[in-house]
Amino acid sequence: MPKADPPVDAKGRQAASSSSRPEAEVPMSNYAFFVKYTYSNECALLAYNFHELVSKLGIFESFAYRHDHRLISVTLAYILYRYQVHHCDMALDLALTLVYLEDLSGQVEAKPELRERCRDAFNLICYMAFLAHAFNSDRPIRLADWFKEIGWRSFKNCHQLNAYVFFLFSQVRGFKLRVNESQVKRYIQKLCSVPSQAQTAS
Repeated sequence: MPKADPPVDAKGRQAASSSSRPEAEVPMSNYAFFVKYTYSNECALLAYNFHELVSKLGIFESFAYRHDHRLISVTLAYILYRYQVHHCDMALDLALTLVYLEDLSGQVEAKPELRERCRDAFNLICYMAFLAHAFNSDRPIRLADWFKEIGWRSFKNCHQLNAYVFFLFSQVRGFKLRVNESQVKRYIQKLCSVPSQAQTAS
């Protein structure tokens, strides 16, 4: 599978510059957005459903992100696709990420300091996905590669990013990455379900 150029950066600049649309944005359904800015139908489906599920968990209500929230899912789809992660493994990684985020959503009220220490929603979601990917994969994408692709925008160096990831692993996950398999299977089913918007976007 050939390496792909990123469709957007963390701030969405690439998507804006590469588009042939006029500056006045034409309304686009969520699913059509993911079809436009991902590399395959499988990526579009997973990214769309992941975005919808993260939104339902209330993550964006607790953790800010001042750009289009959909760019987070597009970014994850890009990284996993670029490093040749099969879409079945993508679904597994994203499902485990959703379990981690669901667990976190139940902690926010009891631990308000998490809002400050978890930085913004982009970093929180992306590096929870890194932990999920590292747990699932026999040959995971290196943290240095995550830094090269997206981490440099928020962290001075890979060492600082590593400290943030360790915070998520130790303080948020409590050194526990394994979860109940039934939770993962439930999210895999939701990630792989075809939304009605897919019919109108095709």
